[in-house]
This record gives sequence, structure tokens and C-alpha cells, in this order.
Amino acid sequence: MPITARQFVRRPLRPAFTLVELLVVMGVLAMLSSLVLVGLASAAEQARVNRTRSQVQKIHELLMTRWEEYRYRRIEASKSGDVRTRLTSRVDKIREMMRIEMPDRKTDVSNAPVSLSTVPALQLRYQRSITNAKGAANYAAAVSGWSDANESSECLYMILASIQSGETNGLDFFKPSEIGDTDGDGVPEILDAWGKPILFLRWPYGYPNIENVSPAQRRNGLSQIMDNTTPDPFDPLGVRGGRTTTSTSPRVEYAHFPLHPLIFSAGPDELYNIRTGINDSSGNAIAYSSTTPPNNPYMEDTTAGYSKRIGAILDKSGDELDNITNHVLVIAGNSQ
Repeated sequence: MPITARQFVRRPLRPAFTLVELLVVMGVLAMLSSLVLVGLASAAEQARVNRTRSQVQKIHELLMTRWEEYRYRRIEASKSGDVRTRLTSRVDKIREMMRIEMPDRKTDVSNAPVSLSTVPALQLRYQRSITNAKGAANYAAAVSGWSDANESSECLYMILASIQSGETNGLDFFKPSEIGDTDGDGVPEILDAWGKPILFLRWPYGYPNIENVSPAQRRNGLSQIMDNTTPDPFDPLGVRGGRTTTSTSPRVEYAHFPLHPLIFSAGPDELYNIRTGINDSSGNAIAYSSTTPPNNPYMEDTTAGYSKRIGAILDKSGDELDNITNHVLVIAGNSQ
């Protein structure tokens, strides 16, 4: 069949994207992708915040059940001395029970009672727990390898493990991913959603004062319950409060107001900025069992020329402002 000239006529080409148009489209897609990724990251971070809030709330509920029991706890009564002496003995014994049964440091678990005549069963249980966790022959061998880096979180784990309601154990409320050993000492810790230990202070005397600032400053909004006009619920008559006479100082004043336990996560920045312990003039950790009066919740160290208190904010950096705490989240009724 002969080929005609008409068959060689070119049809008009379809218009195509120019290089500039392609680059613009790619740029728009990249921008949209980055916005989606930022949104996903923000959602994931908020999910971690919400999860940690839930953890702190649950820990608070479990601990406060035990904390409230000390208001009415039956304590062996002193049969000697006047009424004030007997009341003072009761306060000392309640504080010692709190120190031993709600420990927040190694010395609370290790040091023997000074006010009680017998060792509480929970102290022996905690010591067995450490011994088993370390795989040691006895507690003396186990405690030497127990790191103090995250001791308050490890004590918190033991407290929760000791709380039982029917067939439900305190640890049943936490997922396996919320329990770990970040310092590698073999003793479990309670972890927040960022994998950092959730810390616990039984008597946060310094919170929320800022250290080394004169006059003392406070972080407004961090705690609305540290009210020094309200009496200590475990010493309502103030037998261990007010002023007393000692051989070294004729006018020594002991603090006398409620100290609610502080449960706190470092939050998104993973920085606590909260003092969890104080040392004596020799650099050794101060133990509650050796304070005056014994198991004094309001102990402090002034050897540095300024007051150092457990629970105080270490500096003015503001690193603690994103902490997730029960003081703000639960007690003060604030959703942070």
C-alpha cells in the first residue's frame, strides 16, 4: 500500500512540566511532609506526657493510701513521763514508721530503728527484696552493690510491690515497659514515658524553694500545698514543732507543717533540677535516722553558707518547670 504524505504530518505535542514547575511541586510536597512529621512528633510527645501523668496519678493514689494510714496507726505507747513526753514519743515512732515503710533512700532501708523497739516487717521485706535482686547471700553483701544514683525510684518500686489490695498488687498497674534498671545495679525502677526513673521524696522539705538565693525564692505554681500555717497532721499539737532548748543553741526552731510526698518525672527535657539528698560537713550523705530529733522530716544542711533542703530547686535555670509532679497534677488540682 503506497504511503501518502498525510501519514507524515506531526500531531501537536502535549504540554509538559518545566523544570521550575517540578521543583516547585517537590518543594511543596517536602513542606507538607515536614508539617506532617512535626505534627506526628508533637502528638507522640503529648502522648508521652499524658502517659506519664497517668503514672504519677496512679502512684500518688497508691502512696497516699498508706500515707493516710499513719494518722490513725496504732503505735506502741510510752508508759513513762508526762503527757508531752508520751506524745513526743508517739510522733517519733510514727515518723520512724514512715521512714522505714516509705523509704526514699538506701539508708532508710538499711538503718535500724532508733525509736521503735522492734524492726518493722516491711524493712525486713525490703532488705530481702534487695538481696534477691542482687543475687547476694545476704543484705550486707547486696547493699554494697546497690547504687544510690536512682535509689528513690528503686525504693518507690519496692513500696508499690508491698501494697496489696485483695489480689491486686501495686505493680499490677504498670506495664513491663514502665519498669527497668537504668543504672544497671540490678534493682528495678519505675520509668516514665521517656524511659527516665520517676523519683519519689517522702519529705520534700525544700520544695519549691530555690537554693542559694537570698531572700529565698519559690517557683510559683509548682506547689500550692506547702503551707507553713497548717500543722503537721502527724503532730497536730506541735510537740515536735515550735521552739526547744538544747545544749548548743538555746533557741532552736523546728518546722511544723505538712510535707506531702513528692512524686516527679523529669518531663520532656529529662532534667529534674530537684535536690534529692544532702551531705554533712564531711561529704557523707545525711541519714534521717541520725538527725535531731530522730527521723526529722525538716532536716537541712547549712554548711555551705546557705540552706540546703531535700526537695529544693537546685538553680534558676527553670529545668524543673516541665516536671510532671503529683503536687501540681493531683494535690493542687491542676492539669499542668
